Parts: sequence; C-alpha cells; structure tokens
Amino acid sequence: MKESSTGALFKRSAISRAVLAASLSIAGIAHAQTVLEETVVTAQKRTQSMNDVGITINAFTGEQLQEFGVATAEDIAQFTPGLTVNETAATGVPLYTIRGVGFQDYSTASTSTVGLYFDQVGMPYSVMTRGLIFDQERVEVLKGPQGDLYGANTTAGSINFISNKPTQEFDANIRLTYANYESYDIEGYVTGGTDFVQGRLAVKTEQSDEGWQESTTSNDKLGEDDATAVRGIVNFDFNEDLSLMLIGHYSKDKSDNRANTAYDGTIIGLNQFSNPYQPLNEYVLPNGSNFGETPPWYSTGDNKKGGWTNSYTSPITGTTWDLRPKRDNELKGGTARVDWNVNNMTLTSITGYNDFHREEANDWDGGFYNDSSNINTTDLWVFSQEIHLSGEINDWTWLTGVYYSKDDMKENYHYFMSDSVFGLGSIPWGVELFAPTPILELDTNYKQKTETAAIFAHVEWQFTDAWRLTLGGRYAHEERKWSGCTFVAEDGSLANFLNAQFGTTLGPGDCGTIDDDPNSPNYIFNVLGTPNVNDAFQVFSDTIDTKRAMGKIGLDYMWNNDILTYASISQGFKSGGFNGANSNTTQQLEPYKEEILTAYEIGSKATLLEGAMQLNGAVFYYDYKDKQEQDASVTFVGNISGLTNVPKSEIYGAELDLHWLPMDGLSVTAVASWLQTEIKKWDAVDRDLSNWPDIFYYDASGKDLSQSPEWSYTALAKYEWSVGDNLMMDIAGDVTYTDSTTGGINPEEATDDYTIWGARLGIGAADGKWRAFLWGKNITDEDYYPSAYTGGNGPYIRVQGMPRTYGVTLSYAFGQ
Repeated sequence: MKESSTGALFKRSAISRAVLAASLSIAGIAHAQTVLEETVVTAQKRTQSMNDVGITINAFTGEQLQEFGVATAEDIAQFTPGLTVNETAATGVPLYTIRGVGFQDYSTASTSTVGLYFDQVGMPYSVMTRGLIFDQERVEVLKGPQGDLYGANTTAGSINFISNKPTQEFDANIRLTYANYESYDIEGYVTGGTDFVQGRLAVKTEQSDEGWQESTTSNDKLGEDDATAVRGIVNFDFNEDLSLMLIGHYSKDKSDNRANTAYDGTIIGLNQFSNPYQPLNEYVLPNGSNFGETPPWYSTGDNKKGGWTNSYTSPITGTTWDLRPKRDNELKGGTARVDWNVNNMTLTSITGYNDFHREEANDWDGGFYNDSSNINTTDLWVFSQEIHLSGEINDWTWLTGVYYSKDDMKENYHYFMSDSVFGLGSIPWGVELFAPTPILELDTNYKQKTETAAIFAHVEWQFTDAWRLTLGGRYAHEERKWSGCTFVAEDGSLANFLNAQFGTTLGPGDCGTIDDDPNSPNYIFNVLGTPNVNDAFQVFSDTIDTKRAMGKIGLDYMWNNDILTYASISQGFKSGGFNGANSNTTQQLEPYKEEILTAYEIGSKATLLEGAMQLNGAVFYYDYKDKQEQDASVTFVGNISGLTNVPKSEIYGAELDLHWLPMDGLSVTAVASWLQTEIKKWDAVDRDLSNWPDIFYYDASGKDLSQSPEWSYTALAKYEWSVGDNLMMDIAGDVTYTDSTTGGINPEEATDDYTIWGARLGIGAADGKWRAFLWGKNITDEDYYPSAYTGGNGPYIRVQGMPRTYGVTLSYAFGQ
C-alpha cells in the first residue's frame, strides 16, 4: 500500500501513542503495585503459561470477551491486529485472514487458510463458524502455520475457541442486555456436580426488532437479529487417571444478512433501473445527461446505506422468489473426549461430529436491481477423529498422534440475474439484448467429499537450563472429490440461450456448462454442428489427491524466569480445491493447486516491572508459493471471476503486544501490527483485452495482497475503584485503527482506513455477585467498510461495518 509521507508519519505517531507512550512513563514508577494474572493457553495441546510458548498468540479470557461485547468471530478481529474477518454479502461466507494470508473466495466449498477449532474439533468450512460465541473460557489466536499439531491443512494460523467446563460446585449466572435498534440478548449458564460427574448448560439468544441498514432507494431496513445457541457439557471422572467429556451444541440463526453498497461503476454492465432514477448509461457514458455524477443508489459514505432485491417473479414460470437477504441456518454437533493417564503418559481421543444446514438469500450487486442475487441451500456434515499420546521423559516433552476427518457437502446455488447485461438489463438503454433469448436464472449444483488422514509428532528438548529445541512434523494425505455444474433452472432461460447459440436440445435440469477443454472428446468445437452437440454439456467431475509433509523447528532461549526469546521456521500448506460458483465453461471448474507457506519468525516475551508489565514482540517473513487467489475466467458468455494460483508472493512485518498495570486498579493494553505484502510473480488475466477463446495476460507483480492493512492497532484502558465497602465501579475505553486495504488486483483501492472507539461504565458488588454497565461501540458513528470486492455482473461493492450501538448490560451470579 502506497501512501504519502505525511500519512505514514501520522500512522506511525498513532502507533507510538497507542503502544509506546505507556512505556516511556515507566521510569517514573519506582516499583509495580500490582501483578498481571498469568494467561494459560493450550496452543501446544497441553496447559502452559502463554509467556513460556515460543509462538505469537493473542489470547482473550472469557471475562474479556464479555467486557468487549464479543458475540462473533468478526468481533474478535476488531481487537486482534493482523487478523481480519469479513463476512461476504455475496454468499454469507466469512473470510479469515491472518498477517495477509487469506483466500478471498466466497464459495461455500472453499476451506479457510485459518484453522478454526471449537474445543479442539476443527470446522473446515468457515460458513459453519457464523454462530454465537458464548460461555467461553478463552479464545486463542495463533499466528503462523500450526501444521505440526493441528488437523486442518492451513497456512495462516488458527483460532481456538475453548468453552467453560463444568465444576463440582454449584454456580449459575445470567446476563441481560438491552441496546438500540430494539435489541436484547440473554445469556446464562448453570453448572455443578459431584466427584464423579459434573455438568454445565449454557444458552444465549440474540434478538432485535429494528434493522440498522437502510435502503438507498426505498423505505426498508435490514439488520434484525434472531439467533439462539445452546451447549451442554457432561464430564465423568471415573478415577484420577480416566475421564470422559461429552459436549453437545445446537444453534439456529434466522437473522437478516447484510447488503452491499456499490461504489465504483467503471466495470459495470448494462443494468436496468427504475424511475425516478436515470439509467446507468446517463452516469457512466461520456454522452450521458448525468455523466460524471454519482448515481444516487451508490455509496454516499454512509455505512448504514445499502441496496438489495426483496423478491423476483419469473416472467416465464410466474414463480415468485423471496430474495430478501436473510438466513435460516442450523448447526448441531457433538464432541467426545477421553483422557487416560497410563505409565506417566496421557492417551487422548477426540471425536467430533457436526451437521450444518442452511438456506439463505444474499444480494451482492450493491443495488436494488436484480443483477446478482442468489439463494444458497447447503447440507454439510463433518466427522473427525484424533488420537494422540503425550508425555515427559527427563528433559523431553513429546506428543505424537494420528488424525482422520471426512466431510460431505451438497449445495444448490440458485442465481438470479434478470436485470443484468446477460438478461433484460439493456432494454432501458435502447440497446439490443445480449441475446434474443436472455439468461434470467441459473441453478448451480455440486457435491464435494473430502477425506484427510495424517500422522504427526511434536518434541521439545530442554537441553540446558536456558535453551529449548522444538521439532515438529506432520504428514497428511487428502483426497477431495467434486462433481457438479451449472444446470438449467426451472425457467429454462439458460437452455433457450444455449439451444439458440449451439443448436442443442437442452431443457430444465440439464447441465449448461460448456466443455471448452481442447483435450476432451466432448470439446464444444469438436461436436458443434453434429448430432452429439449435447455431449459438450456434461456434469464435471474430478479428484484432487494431495500428499504433503510439513514441519517446524524452533529454538527458545530463557534469559531468566521473566524473558524468553524464540526463533522458528515452520511450513504449512492448504490443499487445492474447486470453484463452487456459477460456471459457464469447464475451465472454471478445473481445480486450483495447494499453496505452501514457509514462515521465519523471531520474537520475545518479557515480564517486566516485577510482574506488572508484559511486553511481547515478533518480526516475521513469509515465503508464499502458489497462493490461492481470485482471477478472471474468460468464458463464452463473458469474463467472470475464477480461481487460480499466484506463483510467488512475500509477506513481512512486525507485531507488538503490551499489557501493563501502572497502578492499583488501572490496566492498559496496546497491540500493534505493521504488515507489508507483495505479489512477486503473477501473470494475471487482462479482463479488458481477453475475449473467449483468446486470453491476454498482464504482469501483476508488485501489487499488494488483499485484506492486508499496513498498520493496525488496538489500545484499551480500564480503571476500577471501590465505592464504600460493598461496591466497585469501573470505566473503560478502547480504540481500534485499521489501515486502508486492497481487494487484491481488483479492486486495488478497496477500503479506506478507519478508527473505531468504544467505552464502558460499570458498577457492581465487590464480591462479584451482580454488575451493571453502560456500553457503547463505534461511539463516534464512524462510517467504515471492512472489505470490498467485485459485485457479480456489476460494479465494485463494499461491505458495511456496524454503526454506533449502545446499551446496558446486567449480570447476576447465583450460588457461590
């Protein structure tokens, strides 16, 4: 990202204020008056102090998550520099990126570069992670490849969500929240048991009766919430060496989806617009009456504004479809964990099963017209089994195990495009239709089955009092089978178009994806004009078989009990996949390859001021090969989005993490990230010059990777004090800054930088029995857009961030 020297200086000074100012005043403090609590993590599948682990980790306790009002993974990203989580308004699939390592693909079938684990059970598809986060012991964000210990084949890092576990003592709590937009949340838990069995039941519901996102063209709103989740945990301690933990969870989400806002129409097609708005040609063509003006339905910089389609009635079948952006998602599953201590070793078995179903509508063209709307119906189940053995022998700590997972996905992706250039969108222009038989609907169906098996080992050798060597390795074998195509929908419009163009006799339910592989016996130009022309339209099937070893070597040096310096080299890979979006030709369905990332990192963790300050920092360099990325796919009916591999990229940066208790009652946290990303080698498709079957390329080297802000930081401060003998009050504030980003090669200028402020004021019983606090998020009502991308057949579009929200939260603890 390029910026002026003035902008760069401003951002550097902002980082300095957020992170270094506190450090500069240390000299005025004679000694620490309080000590930071130790943060315990299980990043290496055993309980350790976070400051003893040679990995960059951002960890949040359950108390902090409640304090910050964290309800989703997107909320966690706000307090974690270097992490972005953006939910696409194209299909509702969250896109996770850590330190610039992400995959900007909106397809449900794509796996994430970030491993996502719930009580050590992986969720391989990010669409499964949109549920509520509640009753958490902690959340750990591990940065960099974690392939030696974790089952998912990922390159960016992992996020571990750890639930609160049952206790023997009776305990219960309820939290009630009421906020603007007529929103209310109820969250609670109850736990208790005996020496033999303990149980915990937790539930949360999030509701709102007023939307916050306003239509740019009508008196309509989106943003109502309707989500409920429940989790039950039962733990059996058969004896001091054998335990069994069973976890069951269920969530239902019928909330509104967000809509997009169009903001740059330089590549838009010919679209239909209704009065009182002028047709788009009057704004974008040099001879237009409104040329140079911003269309009124485009983004005005107000992140509450968006455009969407509520319904569509087929002019062919008369069927009316509900296209209002809304979801009806359901996730249910369970985990069984067995821990058996035998002969100074621990054998652990973790079995996981999750079943996910959704039916949701999204509108991703950024306007009220029906250019790119879709309904996704997904059925997905995932099974995983891990067995590992761990122990300690003298100066050696070791863990070894096997991992297996299997998932099965079926998806229908019904796409509506009646107002696009390929449909009826050219009529208001006085321009001939794209074809005498325009395409109004598409019906993409596919099945994907994946099996993964792996063996892994992790060894740490404390070969002196100060030095520790870490070696880790993993060998994985993954097989991914895919079959599908874009079928002719019930309205038959795609068949009408293809039959007119190619002389086929296709109808509703037939495959409409053109075989454009010259090596195929059914290559369209081999069968064109013959009785076998229908053979060029067959379901595409293929299998990816990946075998890959990865590993890690690390060296830690403990200067004393308070300071650790570490260095590591680690490698991770993310397996290849298939394009689950609409496909005009089979070249769009050809698999993309696996990507490989080699990470070099040096860091330090220092406990200072007699335990009152923790200062952690790291610098890193990533050698990124065959990064999976979006590119243009040149097809018979136009150039649309496809998936490919970028041969070589590099990433480097630095991070700083400060936690400080400067005086009794006052806590300060500041976390900052500086990031540089660059494509080193890639010949990308030139959308403007390419015209099927002729494809032209241009040199894309030197461009930034998408969703990779150069600067990001978070600063938090909290002060609490006694009021009499029985009460405590506290006041807190936080600020988060995120630099501008690109959308990769398209759009290059995606999002502006933004700053989000939050505040809280609370009072409660000194013994923690009850608490009440007022809170506000984005209290300055900053207009911001976390992500941007190309919107279907139309313009560049942006996804809105939440406006100002505020409310009151009450909590009450029962039992002890």
